[in-house]
Amino acid sequence: MNLPPQAPDIRSAFRKKWFWLWVLLPIGAYYASWLLMILPFPLFLVIGQWLALQSSPNKQKPMTLWLLNLGTLLITGLIITLMADRMWTNNYDDYLIFFLFGTYYLVQCFNEWIFFQLFPAWRFGYWSAANLIAAVVWIVVLMGGKHALPFTVKQEYVLWFIIPMLGIISNAITGLGIHLATQTRYGL
Repeated sequence: MNLPPQAPDIRSAFRKKWFWLWVLLPIGAYYASWLLMILPFPLFLVIGQWLALQSSPNKQKPMTLWLLNLGTLLITGLIITLMADRMWTNNYDDYLIFFLFGTYYLVQCFNEWIFFQLFPAWRFGYWSAANLIAAVVWIVVLMGGKHALPFTVKQEYVLWFIIPMLGIISNAITGLGIHLATQTRYGL
């Protein structure tokens, strides 16, 4: 077997600046897009992710490839915006939540090849697994909350508190996926 001398260390991610930038800058982008009331969230999201990845010491290639992520986010963002517009009405079906978050995180899985180009020690699978776990977290919490709570939550609370909290959790999950994938090319 080709195992590393030690297992990948998950806890060391929490001590890295790029990890916290990855977790918190997209939340700042989310708030900024709502405060500007023009919703340029995909652009702000890619800029936040760019800044986080730019500060990663493991990155060795130029970040121009990350601009391809802007294209995927714009296409996905268009789909998500159309679906979210329909979701916020009271007569939506539950399958829209699966479609909304499933589409976003599934498209993000295709960015694995961009990471392979940016990071020389990239291991496939961690990013995709982290995105799928993040999608499941979103879907389970939103669907579970909708069906478990005996009352309806005001839209303002969802927009300003619940979505950012879930965003922090899912960004931490995907950040851990990046961290694990860049530790070594060989191993587990």
